[in-house]
Amino acid sequence: MAFLSRYIPILVCVGLLSGVVQAQSVGTVTGTVVDAASGDKLEAVQVHIPILKLGVVSDEQGRFTIPNVPFGAHELRADLIGYATATAVITVTAGETVTVALQMNSSALYLDEVVVTGTAFKEAPISMTYAVAVVGREKMAEQGSPQAVDFFKNLGASHGVIGERSSWYNAGQAATLTESIANVNLRGLGASRTLVLINSRRQTYVPARLIGGRFVDVNVIPSIALDRIEVLKEGASAIYGSDAVAGVANFLTRSDFEGFEVSGAHEYFEGAGDTNIGAIWGKKLADETHAVISAEWMGRQALPSTERDYLLQPWHGGGQRLGWSSLGNPGTFAIGAPAPWTAAIHAPRCEEFGGFRESWTCRFRYQQYENLVEKMSHIRVFSELNGTLDNGTNYHVEYLWAEAEIPDWYTTPSYPPFPLTDTSIMEVAPDHPGRQAFCQNYGANPGDLYYDACHGGENWYFNGRPFGNSGPGRRLGRESSTLRMAASANGDFKAFGGRDTHFDVGLSYSRTSGNYNLPGVYIERLFLGFRGFGGPNCGVDVVADPTSLAGMRLGRIYDQVAGQGNCEYYNPFSNAIEFTDQHGSNFENSPNPGYRPDLANSPELREWLANQEVDLQSTADILVADATLTGTWTENVWLNASYAAGYQFRKLSATGDPNDPGDVTINPCPVPGDKGCSEEDKFGPYAFTNVNRPYSEDQTVHRFFGEIPLSLGERVDVQLAANYEFHDVASSFDPKVGWRMQLLESPTHSLFMRGSVQTTFRTPSLDDVNESPLSTLEWINQTGAYQTVDRIGSKDLKPEQAFTYNAGLALVTEAGFEATFDYWSYDFKDVIGAMPYGAITGLYDSEDQRVRDAVKQFIVCPDGVGTGTCAASELERVRVDIVNWPGVKTSGVDVHLGTRMPAGPGQFAASLDGTYTLAYETKALMLGNSDLVLLEAADAAGYLNFGNPIATSLPKLKGRVSAGYHWKTYSLVSYLNYISSYEDRGSMGSDNDTIRNLFGTIDSFVTWDVSFLWNVSRGVNIAFSGMNLLGTRPPLVNIEQAYDGFTHDPKERRLKLGLTYQFGSL
Repeated sequence: MAFLSRYIPILVCVGLLSGVVQAQSVGTVTGTVVDAASGDKLEAVQVHIPILKLGVVSDEQGRFTIPNVPFGAHELRADLIGYATATAVITVTAGETVTVALQMNSSALYLDEVVVTGTAFKEAPISMTYAVAVVGREKMAEQGSPQAVDFFKNLGASHGVIGERSSWYNAGQAATLTESIANVNLRGLGASRTLVLINSRRQTYVPARLIGGRFVDVNVIPSIALDRIEVLKEGASAIYGSDAVAGVANFLTRSDFEGFEVSGAHEYFEGAGDTNIGAIWGKKLADETHAVISAEWMGRQALPSTERDYLLQPWHGGGQRLGWSSLGNPGTFAIGAPAPWTAAIHAPRCEEFGGFRESWTCRFRYQQYENLVEKMSHIRVFSELNGTLDNGTNYHVEYLWAEAEIPDWYTTPSYPPFPLTDTSIMEVAPDHPGRQAFCQNYGANPGDLYYDACHGGENWYFNGRPFGNSGPGRRLGRESSTLRMAASANGDFKAFGGRDTHFDVGLSYSRTSGNYNLPGVYIERLFLGFRGFGGPNCGVDVVADPTSLAGMRLGRIYDQVAGQGNCEYYNPFSNAIEFTDQHGSNFENSPNPGYRPDLANSPELREWLANQEVDLQSTADILVADATLTGTWTENVWLNASYAAGYQFRKLSATGDPNDPGDVTINPCPVPGDKGCSEEDKFGPYAFTNVNRPYSEDQTVHRFFGEIPLSLGERVDVQLAANYEFHDVASSFDPKVGWRMQLLESPTHSLFMRGSVQTTFRTPSLDDVNESPLSTLEWINQTGAYQTVDRIGSKDLKPEQAFTYNAGLALVTEAGFEATFDYWSYDFKDVIGAMPYGAITGLYDSEDQRVRDAVKQFIVCPDGVGTGTCAASELERVRVDIVNWPGVKTSGVDVHLGTRMPAGPGQFAASLDGTYTLAYETKALMLGNSDLVLLEAADAAGYLNFGNPIATSLPKLKGRVSAGYHWKTYSLVSYLNYISSYEDRGSMGSDNDTIRNLFGTIDSFVTWDVSFLWNVSRGVNIAFSGMNLLGTRPPLVNIEQAYDGFTHDPKERRLKLGLTYQFGSL
């Protein structure tokens, strides 16, 4: 009720507006609809004015009346199942009635709108040789006008959808993606293997290095400019080139829009919400020129993890991947020498601060410092100009600009101190004031727990992170922008013996840029803080000293005194913490009784120590030029043959430019500016946070392609296509054969079979051949913390190759029923992906020395790369290669059932859509030519596939059922969405009963959506939607955020109100 009360003033204003509008200059449209052949009056015809969204249904006498139609010229349309659409142009005069007589011609079968994806020729989707799904603007409205990430999570053919969740977990590979992006990942084969087009032309990729190739961010497309999305659910390399391995998503805009439309919507869910405001204007500027301009703003509120506190799971023991670290604060201390994973001294009250005490550590739950949805804003602008020149040539020009901002990206108070746990950086001397206060409380008298340690006079060494349970989390800003310009021209001329020939030429350029940043702690500042010379104004520096265990020593000290004046001690003890930031812990609202205000770390010290920034500015560009000729060879009763042939040029570029503090070529060593440290110490000047290496790469592609559609008599259609493509590093020829055969045909129904066979090809991407390490922070089970993983590309990689085919049946009837059943199969070889770092560290943890020796080349120990001298729990870094995996074979079935029929005063529509993945078999990956298996052969269908670089989470069944009723100016539509349960192999095989029982099986996910659409009057429309009305929670999953963000939605029940006001032709 609180939500609804917010909108009562809006609804009142709409009602008043409705009354005012009806009293203004409007007229009435009335008339009859009859069968053109028989003259019979037609009942239940939808008669409407699309531009105004005004309409009614004809009565039993074929009569209709549409009141309150604004003056001016409008297009009137009549639709009825089994009849072709009838149209008429009417001119309404204020205060008068226009009478129209509409005649409709019978059509044996109802076919969907013409689509342009997957071929150079326009066809109805159900008539094609392949499976293509079309979701138009009205269907999107019936689904609540979802954000891109929500739309593709509900699409049955889509798996592994990236978007919303924290960038730490936003990809099954290197974590280099910001939260503002969204992708399309058909069949779960990887988003880089789905080609995304805007108005049938390519768009540039995200500005981020990704193993296996980059993808297009579909969040840059303004929804108010979108007319429909066409999704081709099979490989299409023969038509589009190497990127279209899994399929194609084509976003098509409202090129013929006329008038002015403004819209606003707010979506509320507990703890946060989304707001969208947009406008679009379209007008004929001359007889043959039409312009459309649109703009949109979308804002999202942050959804903290604490708003879904059931996801904040306690520590369940071994085998848990939830967001708990083995290094926290309060922490533990070793005595006499650095000793990781030991706890001679425990800071008191670990549990009361929200930690979990074990014999060697106080664990820290960092999960609550990763928002489920980040606060962000998007601004998107799209414009296009379409027209015809005097010589009959059609032209199209478009411009897109988009900007996304995440002003307060949220992360933990500090990261673990790797690789510092075996150095003397975090040394606590006997005169440290925090230690002295600790000893007064816990070691002053004989018999006290730490009496001997406090009176031994040895240095202590901290095992923990600088800031943890005390909070607060750190915040950084992230931004990205996109620019796109495209132009094309097409027309007809005589060629090849006077035959009609059509040409289409195009040129497009698009560019994205953005930053990916992380906060960091300077190692030198940590060194100074532990020794009492911390703070922004102390003035003491450090000097590199390779003879010291710390690798550095204090610089010249003038009149500064440790812990006095502008120089501060960093205090790692719990007596520096008054309250904890941990949700639900004892000290969240009650003060720590051991707190000493005089020993607290000042805000200035915290800012100086923990809030430094490592930033990487990246760009990605693509320039595309193409030309296509189409025409007809022969037309007769037995053979209709057309052709299409063309050439395409692509130039791709990508750059990465780190800021100076985060540039490994400038600051490779722990002491900023020093370049003389040993190779194993060249991890940069920060604890834990990686530094970056600048890069600049480009790739050129040439492709020649052709297509021949054949009609063999009246029952058989064939599509022949081929693509020859050569890159800087590889080339390939890929043919395709598609067919459609009429099995049964009558005036009331048609049944046909369709299918295709093709080869596909995908070259190594710019990032795959980049031999500069891609360094990211990943969870390492053996250390219980995040550590650096370097992924190193290779110019020797082979291209990916695949053999794909599909076969299906389609039925369509005059009564409005249609059904399609399609079987699909992909057989990939030489799949490009990184070696699984988790498997490498697991083998290194083996008791078999032969196994350890085989993988030690990938392990960085404190004394260097490949030495094999450290335990698995003490490794500091992992280096893995990008390789060709042996292969993946996947298959499944797509089903669509739909019906439309008259019902009472309106029309009833229902549908069922689903995808069942039969198999997703990954072949075993061996370690080079050895007998060691890095990843066993397995079927990934029906599993979480945690840690598998070439398989995302893959529930076997995804589907949805819809039912809707449309009458007069109202529509009520309901969707039931279903995602089947699946398993987590790691949890199922755990020795921990709690882990196995809680997380072994991931429950099915069922949500129910309802939308009510109302055309109030004269272009005023209200849409009220309830998504996930049952408030279904996402199933618990044994990963850091405790839910599968690639598959499920944590927002729970969402209520959305949208208003649209549209004027007629201006």
